[in-house]
Amino acid sequence: MYSQIVKFLITLLFFTSIPAIALSSELRLETSKVEVRVNEEFLVNTVVSADQLINAVEGYLSFDPEMLVVKEIRDGNSSINFWIDPVKSCASNGIEKPGSICFSGITPGGFDGANNFLFSVVFEAKKEGVTLIFARDIQALRNDGEGTEEILSVRNAEIIIKLGDSKVRQELLYDREPPEDFTPIVSETPDLFEGKRVLIFSTQDKNSGITGYEIKESRFAFLSFLSPWIRAESPYILKDQSLKSQILVKAIDNLGNERIATILPRYPLSWHNYFSTFGIIIVVLALCIFARRTLWRKK
Repeated sequence: MYSQIVKFLITLLFFTSIPAIALSSELRLETSKVEVRVNEEFLVNTVVSADQLINAVEGYLSFDPEMLVVKEIRDGNSSINFWIDPVKSCASNGIEKPGSICFSGITPGGFDGANNFLFSVVFEAKKEGVTLIFARDIQALRNDGEGTEEILSVRNAEIIIKLGDSKVRQELLYDREPPEDFTPIVSETPDLFEGKRVLIFSTQDKNSGITGYEIKESRFAFLSFLSPWIRAESPYILKDQSLKSQILVKAIDNLGNERIATILPRYPLSWHNYFSTFGIIIVVLALCIFARRTLWRKK
Protein backbone atom coordinates (compact mmCIF):
# COMPACT_ATOMS: atom_id res chain seq x y z
CA MET A 1 0.00 0.00 0.00
CA TYR A 2 2.81 2.41 0.92
CA SER A 3 4.62 1.77 -2.39
CA GLN A 4 1.44 2.48 -4.36
CA ILE A 5 1.00 5.84 -2.58
CA VAL A 6 4.62 6.76 -3.36
CA LYS A 7 4.13 5.85 -7.04
CA PHE A 8 0.94 7.93 -7.16
CA LEU A 9 2.66 10.98 -5.64
CA ILE A 10 5.62 10.69 -8.04
CA THR A 11 3.27 10.41 -11.03
CA LEU A 12 1.22 13.39 -9.80
CA LEU A 13 4.37 15.48 -9.33
CA PHE A 14 5.57 14.60 -12.83
CA PHE A 15 2.37 15.57 -14.61
CA THR A 16 1.84 18.78 -12.63
CA SER A 17 5.37 19.91 -13.52
CA ILE A 18 4.84 19.53 -17.30
CA PRO A 19 2.97 22.85 -17.77
CA ALA A 20 5.76 24.73 -15.98
CA ILE A 21 8.30 23.16 -18.30
CA ALA A 22 6.20 23.80 -21.40
CA LEU A 23 5.64 27.44 -20.49
CA SER A 24 9.21 28.32 -19.50
CA SER A 25 10.39 31.57 -21.10
CA GLU A 26 12.70 31.10 -24.07
CA LEU A 27 14.25 32.93 -27.01
CA ARG A 28 15.00 30.65 -29.92
CA LEU A 29 16.35 30.92 -33.43
CA GLU A 30 14.24 28.99 -35.92
CA THR A 31 15.13 28.02 -39.47
CA SER A 32 13.37 25.78 -41.95
CA LYS A 33 16.76 24.62 -43.21
CA VAL A 34 19.63 23.22 -41.18
CA GLU A 35 21.52 22.25 -44.33
CA VAL A 36 22.20 24.73 -47.13
CA ARG A 37 24.53 25.15 -50.10
CA VAL A 38 27.29 27.70 -50.61
CA ASN A 39 25.75 30.95 -51.99
CA GLU A 40 22.28 29.87 -50.93
CA GLU A 41 20.06 32.26 -48.96
CA PHE A 42 18.03 31.10 -45.96
CA LEU A 43 15.81 32.66 -43.31
CA VAL A 44 16.30 32.60 -39.52
CA ASN A 45 13.41 33.74 -37.30
CA THR A 46 13.91 35.11 -33.78
CA VAL A 47 11.00 33.95 -31.61
CA VAL A 48 10.13 34.35 -27.92
CA SER A 49 7.87 32.17 -25.78
CA ALA A 50 7.06 33.58 -22.34
CA ASP A 51 5.01 32.52 -19.33
CA GLN A 52 4.95 36.13 -18.06
CA LEU A 53 3.96 39.34 -19.81
CA ILE A 54 7.14 40.83 -21.34
CA ASN A 55 7.27 44.46 -22.43
CA ALA A 56 10.97 44.87 -23.31
CA VAL A 57 13.67 42.71 -24.82
CA GLU A 58 17.19 43.36 -26.08
CA GLY A 59 20.31 41.46 -27.03
CA TYR A 60 22.60 40.36 -29.83
CA LEU A 61 22.80 37.69 -32.50
CA SER A 62 26.32 36.55 -33.34
CA PHE A 63 27.65 34.53 -36.27
CA ASP A 64 30.88 33.83 -38.13
CA PRO A 65 31.22 36.55 -40.82
CA GLU A 66 33.54 34.30 -42.82
CA MET A 67 30.77 31.70 -43.08
CA LEU A 68 27.67 33.88 -43.34
CA VAL A 69 26.70 37.32 -44.59
CA VAL A 70 23.52 39.26 -43.74
CA LYS A 71 21.47 40.02 -46.84
CA GLU A 72 18.37 41.47 -45.21
CA ILE A 73 16.68 42.06 -41.84
CA ARG A 74 12.88 41.96 -41.54
CA ASP A 75 10.73 43.10 -38.62
CA GLY A 76 7.31 43.27 -40.27
CA ASN A 77 4.45 41.94 -38.10
CA SER A 78 6.72 41.88 -35.05
CA SER A 79 5.47 41.52 -31.47
CA ILE A 80 7.70 44.52 -30.73
CA ASN A 81 5.77 47.77 -31.28
CA PHE A 82 8.65 50.23 -30.88
CA TRP A 83 12.30 49.57 -31.66
CA ILE A 84 14.54 51.64 -29.38
CA ASP A 85 17.54 50.28 -31.25
CA PRO A 86 16.29 49.00 -34.63
CA VAL A 87 17.46 45.55 -35.64
CA LYS A 88 20.71 46.12 -37.52
CA SER A 89 24.36 45.16 -37.74
CA CYS A 90 26.15 46.41 -34.63
CA ALA A 91 28.50 49.36 -34.93
CA SER A 92 31.15 50.95 -32.72
CA ASN A 93 32.06 54.62 -33.28
CA GLY A 94 30.21 54.48 -36.57
CA ILE A 95 32.17 51.45 -37.77
CA GLU A 96 30.16 48.30 -38.44
CA LYS A 97 31.16 45.25 -36.41
CA PRO A 98 30.95 42.16 -38.62
CA GLY A 99 29.29 39.09 -37.17
CA SER A 100 26.87 40.87 -34.80
CA ILE A 101 23.25 42.01 -34.98
CA CYS A 102 21.87 44.32 -32.27
CA PHE A 103 18.25 44.74 -31.23
CA SER A 104 16.30 46.51 -28.47
CA GLY A 105 12.56 47.14 -28.38
CA ILE A 106 9.48 47.61 -26.21
CA THR A 107 5.81 46.68 -26.36
CA PRO A 108 3.47 48.69 -24.08
CA GLY A 109 1.16 46.26 -22.32
CA GLY A 110 3.51 43.39 -23.03
CA PHE A 111 3.11 40.03 -24.75
CA ASP A 112 3.21 36.44 -23.54
CA GLY A 113 2.45 32.90 -24.69
CA ALA A 114 4.20 30.84 -27.33
CA ASN A 115 5.80 31.80 -30.64
CA ASN A 116 5.98 35.61 -30.45
CA PHE A 117 7.84 36.70 -33.58
CA LEU A 118 10.46 39.44 -33.09
CA PHE A 119 12.36 39.65 -36.38
CA SER A 120 14.02 37.54 -39.05
CA VAL A 121 17.37 37.64 -40.80
CA VAL A 122 18.13 36.52 -44.34
CA PHE A 123 21.63 35.03 -44.44
CA GLU A 124 23.72 33.91 -47.39
CA ALA A 125 26.07 30.96 -46.92
CA LYS A 126 29.60 31.82 -48.05
CA LYS A 127 31.85 28.92 -47.09
CA GLU A 128 31.62 25.16 -46.62
CA GLY A 129 31.48 23.92 -43.03
CA VAL A 130 29.38 23.90 -39.87
CA THR A 131 28.54 27.22 -38.23
CA LEU A 132 26.47 28.48 -35.32
CA ILE A 133 24.12 31.45 -35.11
CA PHE A 134 23.65 32.23 -31.43
CA ALA A 135 21.90 34.76 -29.21
CA ARG A 136 23.81 36.42 -26.37
CA ASP A 137 23.38 39.04 -23.64
CA ILE A 138 19.61 38.64 -23.84
CA GLN A 139 17.62 40.74 -21.37
CA ALA A 140 13.85 40.82 -21.01
CA LEU A 141 11.67 42.80 -18.60
CA ARG A 142 8.27 41.87 -17.23
CA ASN A 143 5.25 44.10 -17.61
CA ASP A 144 4.76 44.27 -13.83
CA GLY A 145 5.37 47.98 -13.25
CA GLU A 146 8.72 47.28 -11.58
CA GLY A 147 10.85 46.24 -14.53
CA THR A 148 11.53 42.79 -13.09
CA GLU A 149 13.91 40.83 -15.26
CA GLU A 150 12.48 37.75 -16.97
CA ILE A 151 15.10 35.06 -17.52
CA LEU A 152 15.02 33.68 -21.06
CA SER A 153 16.71 30.44 -21.94
CA VAL A 154 18.26 30.45 -25.42
CA ARG A 155 18.05 27.96 -28.25
CA ASN A 156 20.58 28.64 -31.01
CA ALA A 157 20.69 27.51 -34.65
CA GLU A 158 23.37 25.28 -36.15
CA ILE A 159 23.77 25.45 -39.92
CA ILE A 160 25.55 22.92 -42.11
CA ILE A 161 26.92 24.45 -45.32
CA LYS A 162 27.80 22.20 -48.23
CA LEU A 163 29.37 22.93 -51.60
CA GLY A 164 26.75 24.23 -54.04
CA ASP A 165 25.85 23.13 -57.53
CA SER A 166 26.91 25.18 -60.53
CA LYS A 167 23.44 26.70 -60.48
CA VAL A 168 22.90 28.54 -57.20
CA ARG A 169 19.73 27.51 -55.38
CA GLN A 170 17.99 30.12 -53.31
CA GLU A 171 14.98 29.99 -51.04
CA LEU A 172 12.13 32.18 -52.27
CA LEU A 173 12.41 35.03 -49.80
CA TYR A 174 11.40 37.95 -51.95
CA ASP A 175 8.68 40.34 -50.82
CA ARG A 176 6.54 41.88 -53.56
CA GLU A 177 3.68 43.05 -51.34
CA PRO A 178 3.41 46.79 -50.58
CA PRO A 179 2.89 48.07 -47.03
CA GLU A 180 -0.65 47.96 -45.64
CA ASP A 181 -3.21 50.69 -46.37
CA PHE A 182 -3.13 53.59 -43.92
CA THR A 183 -4.85 56.92 -43.31
CA PRO A 184 -2.70 59.85 -42.12
CA ILE A 185 -4.38 62.26 -39.69
CA VAL A 186 -3.92 66.03 -39.42
CA SER A 187 -3.75 67.03 -35.75
CA GLU A 188 -3.58 70.37 -33.96
CA THR A 189 -2.89 70.73 -30.21
CA PRO A 190 -2.22 74.17 -28.68
CA ASP A 191 0.32 72.78 -26.17
CA LEU A 192 2.36 70.79 -28.71
CA PHE A 193 4.58 71.87 -31.63
CA GLU A 194 3.84 75.55 -30.88
CA GLY A 195 0.23 74.93 -31.83
CA LYS A 196 1.17 74.07 -35.41
CA ARG A 197 -0.70 71.50 -37.46
CA VAL A 198 1.10 68.17 -37.69
CA LEU A 199 0.57 65.00 -39.66
CA ILE A 200 0.33 61.67 -37.80
CA PHE A 201 0.92 58.51 -39.82
CA SER A 202 1.94 54.89 -39.38
CA THR A 203 1.50 51.57 -41.14
CA GLN A 204 2.93 48.04 -41.17
CA ASP A 205 4.47 45.68 -43.65
CA LYS A 206 3.96 42.04 -42.67
CA ASN A 207 6.90 40.74 -44.68
CA SER A 208 10.02 42.88 -44.71
CA GLY A 209 9.00 45.76 -42.42
CA ILE A 210 8.87 49.53 -42.95
CA THR A 211 12.13 51.31 -43.71
CA GLY A 212 10.77 54.87 -43.86
CA TYR A 213 8.27 57.47 -45.05
CA GLU A 214 8.32 60.35 -47.53
CA ILE A 215 5.94 63.32 -47.80
CA LYS A 216 4.99 65.67 -50.61
CA GLU A 217 2.78 68.78 -50.32
CA SER A 218 1.38 70.47 -53.41
CA ARG A 219 -1.29 73.15 -53.82
CA PHE A 220 -1.91 72.09 -57.41
CA ALA A 221 -2.39 68.34 -57.74
CA PHE A 222 -1.70 68.38 -61.48
CA LEU A 223 1.73 69.89 -60.74
CA SER A 224 2.61 67.58 -57.86
CA PHE A 225 5.28 65.89 -59.99
CA LEU A 226 7.29 69.11 -59.67
CA SER A 227 7.40 68.87 -55.87
CA PRO A 228 10.17 66.76 -54.30
CA TRP A 229 9.57 63.88 -51.90
CA ILE A 230 10.86 64.73 -48.42
CA ARG A 231 12.03 62.08 -45.94
CA ALA A 232 9.83 62.40 -42.85
CA GLU A 233 8.89 60.90 -39.50
CA SER A 234 5.62 61.03 -37.59
CA PRO A 235 4.59 63.49 -36.26
CA TYR A 236 5.48 65.81 -39.16
CA ILE A 237 4.95 69.59 -39.01
CA LEU A 238 3.14 70.56 -42.21
CA LYS A 239 4.74 73.19 -44.43
CA ASP A 240 1.34 74.45 -45.57
CA GLN A 241 -0.34 75.36 -42.28
CA SER A 242 -3.36 76.73 -44.18
CA LEU A 243 -4.24 73.16 -45.33
CA LYS A 244 -4.75 74.26 -48.93
CA SER A 245 -2.35 71.64 -50.29
CA GLN A 246 -2.81 68.05 -51.32
CA ILE A 247 -0.64 65.84 -49.09
CA LEU A 248 0.91 62.58 -50.25
CA VAL A 249 2.50 60.18 -47.75
CA LYS A 250 4.61 57.32 -49.11
CA ALA A 251 5.42 54.28 -46.96
CA ILE A 252 8.41 52.24 -48.14
CA ASP A 253 9.30 48.73 -47.00
CA ASN A 254 12.77 47.23 -46.74
CA LEU A 255 12.60 45.83 -50.28
CA GLY A 256 11.48 49.07 -51.91
CA ASN A 257 7.76 48.31 -52.23
CA GLU A 258 5.64 51.43 -51.76
CA ARG A 259 2.18 52.46 -50.59
CA ILE A 260 0.95 56.05 -51.05
CA ALA A 261 -1.83 57.64 -48.99
CA THR A 262 -3.48 60.85 -50.22
CA ILE A 263 -5.06 63.62 -48.14
CA LEU A 264 -7.13 66.14 -50.08
CA PRO A 265 -6.94 69.85 -49.17
CA ARG A 266 -9.21 70.80 -46.28
CA TYR A 267 -9.58 74.28 -47.77
CA PRO A 268 -9.28 73.89 -51.57
CA LEU A 269 -8.13 76.82 -53.67
CA SER A 270 -10.87 78.88 -55.32
CA TRP A 271 -11.31 79.00 -59.10
CA HIS A 272 -9.53 82.36 -59.46
CA ASN A 273 -6.39 80.87 -57.85
CA TYR A 274 -6.34 78.23 -60.57
CA PHE A 275 -7.10 80.86 -63.23
CA SER A 276 -4.17 83.03 -62.17
CA THR A 277 -1.86 80.01 -62.07
CA PHE A 278 -2.92 78.92 -65.55
CA GLY A 279 -2.36 82.49 -66.73
CA ILE A 280 1.19 82.48 -65.40
CA ILE A 281 1.89 79.11 -67.03
CA ILE A 282 0.54 80.32 -70.39
CA VAL A 283 2.65 83.49 -70.22
CA VAL A 284 5.80 81.49 -69.36
CA LEU A 285 5.15 79.04 -72.21
CA ALA A 286 4.55 81.91 -74.63
CA LEU A 287 7.83 83.55 -73.60
CA CYS A 288 9.70 80.27 -74.03
CA ILE A 289 8.24 79.77 -77.52
CA PHE A 290 9.02 83.36 -78.49
CA ALA A 291 12.60 83.09 -77.21
CA ARG A 292 13.13 79.82 -79.05
CA ARG A 293 11.84 81.22 -82.34
CA THR A 294 14.00 84.34 -81.94
CA LEU A 295 17.12 82.25 -81.38
CA TRP A 296 16.21 80.01 -84.31
CA ARG A 297 15.90 82.99 -86.67
CA LYS A 298 19.31 84.33 -85.60
CA LYS A 299 20.87 81.02 -86.58
